[in-house]
Amino acid sequence: MSLRARIVLVFATALLAALALAGHLGERYADRALERALGDRTLDMARSVAEELALTPATPSAEVADVIGDILDSRRSVRSAELAIRRTRREFDVLTWEPGQEDATVATTGPRELPARASVALLPGTSPRVWTAHVPVRTPDGRAFAELTLEASLPELEAIAASERRVFLIVAGIAAVAVAVLYTGLLGRILVRPLTRLAGAMSEVESGGTSVEVPETGRRDEIGVVARGLRSMLGRVSRFNDELRATVDEAVADLAQKNRELEEANQLLVEARRTLTAREQLAALGQLSGTIAHELGNPLNAINGHVQLLARSPTCPPDVREGLGIVHGEVARMTAIIRRFLDSARALSAEPQRVDVRALIDEALSLSLPVEARSRIDLTLDVARDLGPVRLDPLLVRHVLTNFVSNAVDAMPGGGSLTVRARRAGDQVAFSVSDSGRGITPDERKRIFEPFFTTKPGGKGTGLGLAISRELANAHRGRIEVESEPGAGATFTLVVPAPADGAAAVG
Repeated sequence: MSLRARIVLVFATALLAALALAGHLGERYADRALERALGDRTLDMARSVAEELALTPATPSAEVADVIGDILDSRRSVRSAELAIRRTRREFDVLTWEPGQEDATVATTGPRELPARASVALLPGTSPRVWTAHVPVRTPDGRAFAELTLEASLPELEAIAASERRVFLIVAGIAAVAVAVLYTGLLGRILVRPLTRLAGAMSEVESGGTSVEVPETGRRDEIGVVARGLRSMLGRVSRFNDELRATVDEAVADLAQKNRELEEANQLLVEARRTLTAREQLAALGQLSGTIAHELGNPLNAINGHVQLLARSPTCPPDVREGLGIVHGEVARMTAIIRRFLDSARALSAEPQRVDVRALIDEALSLSLPVEARSRIDLTLDVARDLGPVRLDPLLVRHVLTNFVSNAVDAMPGGGSLTVRARRAGDQVAFSVSDSGRGITPDERKRIFEPFFTTKPGGKGTGLGLAISRELANAHRGRIEVESEPGAGATFTLVVPAPADGAAAVG
């Protein structure tokens, strides 16, 4: 479909829709106005008849029957009439009349309600339309004693209104056709012909031509702007055509070179990835080897042997023998740890047993808090009274606590406060160690569990304590939590499953 046909179709559709809407709204408005006018005329007719009857409560019904027919005969639009007159409180005389009757018929009925005011209504489903008017008849003091009901139709007025509607539709149709013809002619002259010429030029450009002659319109509106823009665009395309071809050839050659370089880079990347994987494996092996070397080594057996010999010596004082017993116990603990690490059949796992938490903490403090440190550190031990005996691996938990306490002591070389707490949370127990040292910076906190990372001076730490502690916590199906602010100390918390004595054990 051509542009002209589409524009004309859109315009015609809009015009017809507007005329249809206007006609529909006008017809509805006129019809409602006609209904109101005819209803008002029917009501006025009923009031006029009531006045002409000049009724009083004492007027005999027979006299009214003789007069009402003469009054209504002159009104050809009346289809029927009914007059109800109250005679007593319980009796009404009802007079009915229809066209062709000389006198109205009279009948006595029971009580009925008289309307408070005059009203008119359109009877539904009637053609031509019929209106019913109800008019109360009152005494001079305003008391209603009768009711006049008229049914009337006015076909003459409805015929006039229908004729006017037909004339309106005919005139509107002729006007619509005239406007459409005029609009089509003007549209072809102003819009369609110039656009057709421009479309032809664009078709030649699409076919590959760059030396197309764009028609000169000499217009200053949008079509003129499009024509001048197309002419300018074709000039630039013609100038850039050769440059573009040369640029494309150069880009193709450069792309081929970059593809070769990319292939070489991919090969180097594959080699680098292989090298990195090998280094990661070596690093993991080095961390494991360092952990084992930190915990136990060749000197451990020698220490254990000499400790046993010293303890058996008759000249060994009792207090020294007690200290040697402690050393022997720690050697046994370290031996058990290395045995678990080197167990090739299964991973490191906890071996829960019945433990007194307070005794476990005291033992960890006695091992990790030197006598000289006790004089400069204010120690606070807080163990919940309801904690009671629990089932956990004392070897793993004691090792982690001794590491926490040792780190806290090292963080307070000039003295401070040390708090050790133990709390139950359901089937878990939380051991926390808090110090008032310098705290941990955010950057240090990200790396404190890395093997060989330490903030201690040279010769004071290997950077393996927290790494080992985390592995031991994982073996116990627990976790380590850290809270610290620079300058405000640090709190390390070990949370491990620890059912009360008698409950199911972990493992």
